[in-house]
Amino acid sequence: MRKRDYYDLLGVPRHATVQAIRQAYRRLARQCSPDINVRDERAGEVFAEITEAYRILTEPGARAVYDRLGHRAFEPRGEAAPEAEPRGEDVHYPVEIEFEEALRGVTAAIELARHEPCQACQGTGGAEGRRAMPCPDCGGRPLRIVSPGGAPATTRCAGCGGAGWRLPDPCPGCGGRGTVPQRARVSVPIPAGVDTGSQIRVRGEGHAVRAPGTPGDLVVITRVRPHPLFTRKGDNLYCEVPITIPEAALGARIEIPTPDGPAVITVPAGTQSGQVFRLRGKGCPRLDRDGRGDLFIEARVTIPRNTDSTLEEVLRALQRLLPEDPRAVLWTRGVRR
Repeated sequence: MRKRDYYDLLGVPRHATVQAIRQAYRRLARQCSPDINVRDERAGEVFAEITEAYRILTEPGARAVYDRLGHRAFEPRGEAAPEAEPRGEDVHYPVEIEFEEALRGVTAAIELARHEPCQACQGTGGAEGRRAMPCPDCGGRPLRIVSPGGAPATTRCAGCGGAGWRLPDPCPGCGGRGTVPQRARVSVPIPAGVDTGSQIRVRGEGHAVRAPGTPGDLVVITRVRPHPLFTRKGDNLYCEVPITIPEAALGARIEIPTPDGPAVITVPAGTQSGQVFRLRGKGCPRLDRDGRGDLFIEARVTIPRNTDSTLEEVLRALQRLLPEDPRAVLWTRGVRR
C-alpha cells in the first residue's frame, strides 16, 4: 500500500517549523491513540504512521533526505517503488471583476508573492548549484523504521550519521532552501460565465520547491461586483422594466436593455404588473458547457404620482368606463365578508 506523504499525514506545510510539527503530532497522537480508540482496529496502525512521520520530520538530517527522496530514503535497496517528485504549495488569489467582464471574459494581471527557484543555485540549495551526493555506505537510504514488538524504533547509517547524503555548503542566496520569496506578475485568462466563488487553476504558477520538485498551482477565486439592473441566478438574468398604464392596457412594442445591447419586445394588451417575459439565450454564458441562460423581464406598471386637472379628468372618465370591482374575486373563495 502506498504511504501517505508525511507532511499531509500530520497536516502541516512543507516549510513547517519543528515546533509546528511537534504540536501537530501531539494533537493527532491524542486523537489516534490505541488506548483511547480501543474498538478501532486501525488505531494502532495510524498511530504508528504519525509517530514515524514525526520522527523523520523532526530529525534535521532525515528530513533533508525525505524532502529529496521521499519514502524511498527509508526502504531497503531493491524495494523502493517509484514516487512522485515533491510539489510546491498552491497560491490562492482573490480577484474582483465587473459584472460585464464576468459575462464576456477578461484577462486579469495579477501581482503576487510566491517562492521561486533561487537563481544562484538553480534551485538545488547547494552553493554554486552543487547537489547532494548519496552516502557511499547506505546509498542515500540511511534510516529504516522497524517495529520490534510494538514501539517504533529508528536505526541510522553509521557512515553518515543519518544524513544519507554528503551535503554541500548551503547556498548563500537562499540559505539552502532552494527557493527565495519574490513578487511575480501573472496574466490569467478568466473565461466568460464565471460567478462569485468560481475558481480558475493555472498550472505551475504557485510556490516552487527545491529541485527537482515541481511548483504548485495558482488558484484564482473570482468575486463579481453586483449590477445595478441585472440580477443573476445561476445562468439566468432577471430585471424589472417599467411600463405605462396605456402600454399595459393597449399593448406596445418597447425597447429593453440586455447584456448584448437594446432589444425590442412586444407587450400584449392587458399586461399585468409582475407579468414575466422570457428572452431565450440572452442570459449568462454557461461556464461548463456551450450555450447561454435566459433573460427574464418582469413588467412593472407605473402609476403617475402627480396629476394635473386634465389627467385627473381622464382618469375619472376611465373609472366610469370600468365600473367592475377587481377585488370581488377575493370574496368568492371561501372568505367571509
